[in-house]
Amino acid sequence: MKSGRFHKGIRAAAALFGTLACGLAGAAGTCDEEARWSAPDSEQHFMVLAGREGEFYDRSGPAFVMLLKVTAEEYAVGAVGIYANEDRYATFGAVPSAQYEPFLHDSEAASEVRLRLRINGPQYERVLRILETWDRRAREAMLLYPDIALDNILLVKQATEELNRCAETIATYPLDWGLDDTISENNIASRVPYEYFKELRRLNPERHVTDAEMPAALMAALASPEASDEASSGHQHHAHHHPHSKE
Repeated sequence: MKSGRFHKGIRAAAALFGTLACGLAGAAGTCDEEARWSAPDSEQHFMVLAGREGEFYDRSGPAFVMLLKVTAEEYAVGAVGIYANEDRYATFGAVPSAQYEPFLHDSEAASEVRLRLRINGPQYERVLRILETWDRRAREAMLLYPDIALDNILLVKQATEELNRCAETIATYPLDWGLDDTISENNIASRVPYEYFKELRRLNPERHVTDAEMPAALMAALASPEASDEASSGHQHHAHHHPHSKE
């Protein structure tokens, strides 16, 4: 379900993952469909890879995949991955708006990373399905690994590699625990997504969509307190947490 009011020209639409795909049903199937896909007027899609280090006891921090869909009248945003819950424990699942909102804008902080990519509708739908799957696994206590860090690695790997299913959208890194995967070799599992995002940002500097290049009405709406209140109202987040945090 969606809810919201008009804020500075954009209707702030808080959406659970079951409804983020509104208006794109059937657009995601084959690569032929992607080749034929044409965006409706004023409709844009973005994927954000966001992370921070130094927040948890092992010097790791939140790391998640975020999707945004923007039209002339509304936007939808959601994220799945690891975040800090109210007790500051590392938690895997649908990320609450209060936790992903700081990552909606660029940051110069050395401890943070952003890679915001413009994607097409079919790519958005395919990545959305991946996020929905992991959100459901978290809600149903059906994650694949006893360590949520490993689930998060697989989530970010699936989401980023999905972008290149039909054509090369981004330069990639072999996150496969193979001989060329120095990130997995040299980092504990909880830090791998953060380091992976940093490497993808380094490999794709021209692909990053800056705040200045984003729709102005969207950025204004995201900055409004009303949008923050709306996005967090009426939604419950089901997740799994790791019983450690930075003291």
